[in-house]
Amino acid sequence: MASGIASFRMYNATPAVAAAWSALFTQVFEDLRWPVEVIPHAWPAPLTDLWQRRDLVCGFMCGLPFVRGAAPVVPLVAPVLHGHARYRSEVLVRAESGWRTMEDAFGSRFGWMAEHSQSGYHAARRALSSYAHARETLFSASIGPLDTPARTLEALRTRQIDVTALDSFYLDLLRRHAPETLAGLQTIAVTPWTPNPLLVAAGDVPVADREALVSHLVAIGDAAAYRALLDDVCIDRFVVPDIASYGVLLDPVADYPAIR
Repeated sequence: MASGIASFRMYNATPAVAAAWSALFTQVFEDLRWPVEVIPHAWPAPLTDLWQRRDLVCGFMCGLPFVRGAAPVVPLVAPVLHGHARYRSEVLVRAESGWRTMEDAFGSRFGWMAEHSQSGYHAARRALSSYAHARETLFSASIGPLDTPARTLEALRTRQIDVTALDSFYLDLLRRHAPETLAGLQTIAVTPWTPNPLLVAAGDVPVADREALVSHLVAIGDAAAYRALLDDVCIDRFVVPDIASYGVLLDPVADYPAIR
């Protein structure tokens, strides 16, 4: 019987979304009869500290730090959204800008979340690399780290930045629970699909417990009692991740090493 903490900090997009994650996983751990506490681990606590916790039974981790071996964790499952275990970033601007393409935003101020973030930094860097040969710098300023999607959106709304790229899963959660937070903003581009962030556990969690949790999470996608709980966090089901597929996140982009 595993004990410890779980946290869904990466996708606690609003208080209502945080409550939805807590409701889903409180039910999961009650079904397993495990004494696991769902905690917020909210900003300004560093997200990277969560991944180092030896009592982490379940929590989201971005695929890039995972595949880089940034923490002593093991994979559990990946969420399936809209039929696929994949996501991308959306490039957002204020609608009043009149911009319709990525090229329209060149020369403005790009805001980014964190250098360890696939969706909040590297997805955009890769997408922008094809333009890097045309000009020495693409933006008048590269502003970051802004740390969280919520703070990055606030910077865009309050004119501290002019363009940013954010996790499409996070934005889906906002569109379901708090669409007003995206009022006045629009998507002008999307990045290529990459494997979804994973749910991981500390390596100290016993193998038998990890296997039991994985089996339960994979099964709940077909359980009527879980359908509303999963819908509330925009998830179809959970699947065992294809770890080899995350290797694409390590492919070098030598012609555009940093957003600039």
